Amino acid sequence: MVLFGDFVTSGGLERVLANMIPVWSAAGHCIEVVTFRNGTLFYPNEVGSHVSHHHLGTRGRLATLFALWRHLGKRPADAVLSCTHAANVVLCALKWLPDTHAHRVISVTNPYGQSRKNRSASQRRRKFREVRRFYPHADAVIAISEGVRNDLTNTIGLRGAVIKTIPNAVVTERTLELAREPVSHPWLDHHERPVIISAGRLAQQKDYPTLLRALARLHQRLEARLIILGEGPEREALERLINEIGLKGAVDLPGFVDNPYAWMARADLFVLSSAWEGFGNVLAEALSLGVPAVSTDCPGGPRDILGGGRHGVLVPVGDDHALASAMEEVLLHPADHRVDSSACRRFTAEHAAAEYLRAFGIPAHGG
Repeated sequence: MVLFGDFVTSGGLERVLANMIPVWSAAGHCIEVVTFRNGTLFYPNEVGSHVSHHHLGTRGRLATLFALWRHLGKRPADAVLSCTHAANVVLCALKWLPDTHAHRVISVTNPYGQSRKNRSASQRRRKFREVRRFYPHADAVIAISEGVRNDLTNTIGLRGAVIKTIPNAVVTERTLELAREPVSHPWLDHHERPVIISAGRLAQQKDYPTLLRALARLHQRLEARLIILGEGPEREALERLINEIGLKGAVDLPGFVDNPYAWMARADLFVLSSAWEGFGNVLAEALSLGVPAVSTDCPGGPRDILGGGRHGVLVPVGDDHALASAMEEVLLHPADHRVDSSACRRFTAEHAAAEYLRAFGIPAHGG
């Protein structure tokens, strides 16, 4: 099988693929990563022994299409999976070239109707047209959540495609091992007050200002501390807001950490405050570690992950009043919000890897 895309070294999409690759490899499947533009092999220390890597060295879509076609002519594959919009368009266009027999499967990881709101109207229209024109020619379209699936069918109006919903592979044995490693942070070492953790890029999508305002409201009744793991362009704005609303000393932004699982496992509460999410990997990871969760009911995956509110608390997007109340409720009554471990089975690497193989039309065990 071929994993085709313009990958980064250590992104969320790449983390999901890296979790499934050892499962496929152990079952006897040969995996090749084919890249264009930047030529990055993601998580090389983890996947390098399980995959081969070929870089097309192309940039434009047409050049990439013919380079991929020639490569598959030399090295035929049973299935090709693409995971970004540009790669999806190229893979779908293979249908119009001769002697392309691989099963073409594309993955959609974000709700296009939400994630492109910062683009111009003409850019959004172009992307929607491309989705409607090309995506129906895939053998299968994988949506990583029901929210993403609904966005494809309702917001964009995708018709004629076989759409399958497969949750991200975020839980592995390694995740649980890393969660047991020590963490050096005074708030987690002494735990004098409740500790809330959030994690993700410091970007507008995550809507951390709403989380900070909710914490300020919570402080009127219950003192808690907040750690936000991650780095990004909104750091300075968030630091200013922390000072303006009187949260200096109650919020820590330690940046990117190598092992977020150990931090999350020691939290009293995990909060996702996003305006939208394709899936919400960190939310599923928190549940798998037994940490109670509060999330915005944003477009994408959180509603799926929390079982519509059965496995965590959902609040409206951008509502700091509701978020503060939900955080207080969970922190004051933790016994009422224990995490059911069965809620996390859908998010294991083994489950997702098997579902992808079915979408590829490939037997569970390679030969």
